[in-house]
Amino acid sequence: MKSFGIVTAALLGAVTSLAPRAAHAESLPAKGEVDVKKVTVDGTSTPKFVVRKVMELAPKKVWAIVSDCAHYKERLPRVAASELLKKDGNTYTCKVTIKVPFPMSNLTATTEAHHEESPRSMKRSWKLVSGDYTRNEGSWEVKALDEAGTRSLVTYSVLAEPKTSVPDFIRESAQAKVLPELMERVESEAAKL
Repeated sequence: MKSFGIVTAALLGAVTSLAPRAAHAESLPAKGEVDVKKVTVDGTSTPKFVVRKVMELAPKKVWAIVSDCAHYKERLPRVAASELLKKDGNTYTCKVTIKVPFPMSNLTATTEAHHEESPRSMKRSWKLVSGDYTRNEGSWEVKALDEAGTRSLVTYSVLAEPKTSVPDFIRESAQAKVLPELMERVESEAAKL
C-alpha cells in the first residue's frame, strides 16, 4: 500500500452514499468524535473522504503507526497483507492488500509515498503506482495541538477508485464503520507505544 490509503481506499473511496458536504471547518472534532466528511472532486464521480480525530497522544506515537506501511497488516483494520518494497530518502514504495467482503476479491495497490516531518507536524502523501485501482491517492497528517506535544490532530484523506464496481451495501458499510474504525485502531495501536 502506498500509505494507509490503500488499505481503506478501496472501501472508503467507493463510499458514495453520503450527502455532499463542504470542506472541514477550522473547529476541531469533539473529544472522542471521529469527523468524516465527503468532498466532491472535479473530474470524477468518486468522492474524496477526509477523516479527523483529536487523539490524546504525542504526534510521534501516532506517526509511528501511520507512517509504517510494512506493519499495516498487524496494526490497521481490514489489511490482508502489507510490505515496504523500497525506501529512497523520504520516498516509500509500499504494497498493501485490503480485505473486501465476499464475493468480491481483495484489492491490492502499490503506492509511492512522500514523508515530510518536523517537530510538530508530519505528513505522508501517496499516489498510485499500480494495482487494482484506477486512482488511489491521499495523505495522513499528524499535528501537535499543544506545546507539551501530548495531543494530536490526526487527518486521513483518501480518493480511491477501484477498477471493479463496488455494491451499495459495501459503500454503506465503509461509510458507517470502516472510517471511524480506522481512526480508533490507529489510536489504540499508538497508545501501546
